[in-house]
Amino acid sequence: MPTLIVGLGNPGPAYEKTRHNVGAMVADRLVFSYGEKYTVHRKSGAEVATVRLATGATTEPVLVAKARTYMNVTGRQIGPLAKYYGVAPEDVIVLHDELDIDFGQVRLKRGGGEGGHNGLRSLSQALGTRDYQRVRLGIGRPPGRQDPADFVLKPFPSADRAEVDLLIGNGVDAAELLVRNGLEAAQNVVHGW
Repeated sequence: MPTLIVGLGNPGPAYEKTRHNVGAMVADRLVFSYGEKYTVHRKSGAEVATVRLATGATTEPVLVAKARTYMNVTGRQIGPLAKYYGVAPEDVIVLHDELDIDFGQVRLKRGGGEGGHNGLRSLSQALGTRDYQRVRLGIGRPPGRQDPADFVLKPFPSADRAEVDLLIGNGVDAAELLVRNGLEAAQNVVHGW
């Protein structure tokens, strides 16, 4: 069974550098670091690329995808994509922004709730379960009484550029560790960062 890594985000330049798109930023960095490019999958409409991750003495093909829909309906394209390639929900790794984790931190888990994250909700509905792996990319809570919905749709401040770059790099490393070593071993490494 192939592994499918999904970067959550909204399409278009208006959302490209927002906090809500950090999952898509990690997916892009992963794809481009292997010298690959996305193509539009004709049956699902999602953007997909195949990277070959070294796993010991061999390499393993891994699908990396982004929906071309708004995040709230991510499942409309990712669900059919997973079905087309025969990817079981437990072999799906979702890269997403997380308000409840301090900015710059990365955490891994399998399953759990959606915490008001509509992209996760849509994906859970499409896959028929919440039991998929997650790379949770900490964006922190909004300051003061700012509405979280407004906060996630704002770009990262330019002063945070270096920290955002580190977060994206750590997200790529975490996803690769999940594929190579499995959840528990990857957590032991990532949660120590």
